[in-house]
Parts: sequence; C-alpha cells; structure tokens
Amino acid sequence: MQTLAVTENDLNRLTEIFSKCVSTSTAQALGTLLGESIQHHIGKTEFLDITQLDQLTPAFSDGTNMSAIYLKQTGDIDVGVLYYMPEKDGKKFAAKLLGKTRLDSFTKLSKSSLSETGNILSGSFFNALANDQGCKTSADIPGFAVDSFMSILEIPAMEIGIQTQSLVACSAEFFSSSGLKLRMLMILDPNSAKKLLEKH
Repeated sequence: MQTLAVTENDLNRLTEIFSKCVSTSTAQALGTLLGESIQHHIGKTEFLDITQLDQLTPAFSDGTNMSAIYLKQTGDIDVGVLYYMPEKDGKKFAAKLLGKTRLDSFTKLSKSSLSETGNILSGSFFNALANDQGCKTSADIPGFAVDSFMSILEIPAMEIGIQTQSLVACSAEFFSSSGLKLRMLMILDPNSAKKLLEKH
C-alpha cells in the first residue's frame, strides 16, 4: 500500500478535529460516568515511524505498570484508541465506578467496568467524529491489560501501522475534580488520516 505524505498542516488540522470531538463529547461522557467535573488537554498530533514508539511514552511510565483499555474502530477509517493510567490509578478509577472506597486488586468486575468505560468514551468520540466528519466506524470488543506502557502500545501500533510502517498519533489527558487522571491515545495510519481530512 502506498503511504500518503502527511504534512505539518495536515497534523494541525487533525489536532483541531480530535480536539473538537474530545471537547464536545468525550470529556462530557467521562464527567457523566464519574459524576465529576472534568478538565482536559489535547496534545499535538504527530507523524511517527513505527520504530519511534518511544516518543509516545510518557515520563511517568518509567518502571510503572499501566492499566489500559484498547479498542479498534474500523470502517471509513481505521483508528486504534488506547486509554491508560498507572495501575494504582486504574484501581482508584475502578473503585469510583463501582462505588467503593478502594480496590486492592483488579477483579473480573473491575476489569469489566474499566473496559465498558473505554467503550462508552470511544462511542462518544466516534459519534462526534461521525457527526462532524461523516466517518462511519464500528468498534471491536475492548481489551484490558496491565503491563508496561511499551508492551501495551506495541500491539495497537503494529496492528494499525504494519502496512505503512508509520503512525499518526494524538493524545488527550483528562483530570477529574477528585484527582483521577486518564490518558487517551488515538492512533491511525497515514492513509486513514488523509481520508479523515478529505471528509473535513
């Protein structure tokens, strides 16, 4: 498959698209789920070679296992969405969802609640993308894992970027009023990125 060149202007336009979808839909969905007000921040959209995944690694992940939910959306465009936070924060997040004061270990129910959170947040994001860009997609079943950030990232990165050996990625951070933090990483190949821009 021929890879289309992604320009700096393309990346800026993609950041605007992602920012609008996250701001108008995903942050609100998370606030409703947690029953808290949510602040969020959108990072720059980057174009990376598949060998440059370490550039997506947050500093706080060194030596720390992440709890993560991954979903892939396919259709007009193919996009991977990874939600992640340090394992201890994942337990706090799951405890909040389950109405508990604390959670010492991940149970089947807590893993399920986090996976469903990923489903809901992705649904809100892709509904906004469909409304704004006319992109129709459908979701795979979410997967939950606790592992190092790079181990978690390698699976979606290879799945999305295997043909072009490159990725377009954008991250978002969410902060709840009680101190819960969640990160969202959107990954797509350059061809899907161009398709998305053509619809804009």
